[in-house]
Amino acid sequence: MSDVATMRAFNRELAAVIGGSIEVQMKDGKKYSGTLKGIDQNTLSIILADVTDHEDGKQIPKIFLYGDSIASFAVAEEEVSLEGLAKELEKSFPPGGVRYFPETATIVVMNKIRVNVDGVEGSGPLYERVKAVAEEWFRDRGLE
Repeated sequence: MSDVATMRAFNRELAAVIGGSIEVQMKDGKKYSGTLKGIDQNTLSIILADVTDHEDGKQIPKIFLYGDSIASFAVAEEEVSLEGLAKELEKSFPPGGVRYFPETATIVVMNKIRVNVDGVEGSGPLYERVKAVAEEWFRDRGLE
């Protein structure tokens, strides 16, 4: 795999974790867990929301952690890949009508309806069709 392809794959994986629960180990020994809200791909600095400080159990609404001070971070829950949902939607729509963008974990249906881990965005009959398929797919996986 080329360096460019490797970097793209790495960035795709990082983007897929945004919105998920992670656990962070700091170089000074502190541990935090929370929802990953953002990441600087150059410095690996991160923004966590709904944070728990493991040292004292303190709840912190939002924290910014600099990449240089982070030893590691790990996904705390099973990752949801929307690629499977995109394949399911492809069964209900014409060829080319469903596009999956792994770098942002977003599905676009008929250039009108957007689907991500937070739900379905749009309106009208097309929205209702997509929402029904998505809800069933999430329900079948115990993610609703």
